[in-house]
Amino acid sequence: MRLAYILPSLQTSGWRRYAESLLPRLAEHVEPHLIVSAADAGLAADLFPDWPRYTLPTVQEASLSGRRSRWALLRSLWQVRRLPLPPLSLVHSLEAYPAGLVGHVLGRHLGLPHLLTAHGTYAVLWARYPLDRWAYRRVLRGAAAVCPVSRGTAALIQRMFPEAITSQQVRVIPNGNDFWRNIPRTKALERPRPAIPTLLTVGDIKPRKGLHRSLAAFARLHEEMPQARYWIVGKYRPQDAYFRSLQDFVRRRGLEEAVTFWGRVDDTQLDALYRGASLFVLASQEENLHFEGFGLVYLEAGSYGLPVIGTRSGGIPDAVRDGETGLLVAPGDVEALFQAMRRLLNDETLARRLGRANRRLAESLTWERTAQAWLETYAALSNAEG
Repeated sequence: MRLAYILPSLQTSGWRRYAESLLPRLAEHVEPHLIVSAADAGLAADLFPDWPRYTLPTVQEASLSGRRSRWALLRSLWQVRRLPLPPLSLVHSLEAYPAGLVGHVLGRHLGLPHLLTAHGTYAVLWARYPLDRWAYRRVLRGAAAVCPVSRGTAALIQRMFPEAITSQQVRVIPNGNDFWRNIPRTKALERPRPAIPTLLTVGDIKPRKGLHRSLAAFARLHEEMPQARYWIVGKYRPQDAYFRSLQDFVRRRGLEEAVTFWGRVDDTQLDALYRGASLFVLASQEENLHFEGFGLVYLEAGSYGLPVIGTRSGGIPDAVRDGETGLLVAPGDVEALFQAMRRLLNDETLARRLGRANRRLAESLTWERTAQAWLETYAALSNAEG
């Protein structure tokens, strides 16, 4: 079976991880032909040197509502129909939109089923932009299958575009992960309890990640546990207003010795921080249709045997099993966050049970499992077409 894959920006870590993790597993069973933007041509050649690649002016970093990017997207929609592709079986877009629009046009041109992966924000954001909303509705209506990475993402698509998608089109195919392969199972399951109670957050520092909430909860925790520490790992700009507001809060509450903003760290340093933490917390929230589509970072924490605290937002409940691998609280509920932190730090038996279960969950959600789900979807559509 030969497929065309429409790749979103490989400069974005989440999309790149999805493509470079999933496609090699699929390539054991299908023949991939990659369609990428000009800006990604060199990186695609490095990542996927053995597969045919075709270049368009743009794929993902554009929109019909953006004056500067509109013409590049329109040129791509014109040129995709003229690519020298061999006979294909299916077209698969690795993001809902605008990559999905490119895949939609190609599928219509070739008379082939079009499938799309829907990761999160870019599966619903376009409801805010009239031209893109119109085009995205056509993409959804024309798709043979829409495969969100979580039930939360699926629910939001159906809520925002109820007239454009049917339940028959939707099949949730969760993300996989490889994190657990790098951490020996015995070390994760038998990890020692840190002498100093330490919370860890990993994620870019922006309002959607809810750091103002988790810091407020930690401030309350610190009143009871003055020895507790909070490590925050993730990219930030020193002059960013949100980051400055977090720093101001830390200063006002006298938490300078307790809270550390690590910024970006390399893999060795991140490994040491995970090993030194007592629990993982990420209190993400939906903000202007930006949300956590799945939450692979909770599985990364699980690879180390850490219990996690998350929110009932977006796709997080697919990555965190409440009461089994971690604790979930309502988005924005600082009191519930504080109580969850306090509970896991005070109850070693509970924390160890959840952490071990989180490791087992990480081991079960593999890229091989994700690839198998996609192969079954391909086969079902090919049989239906035949």
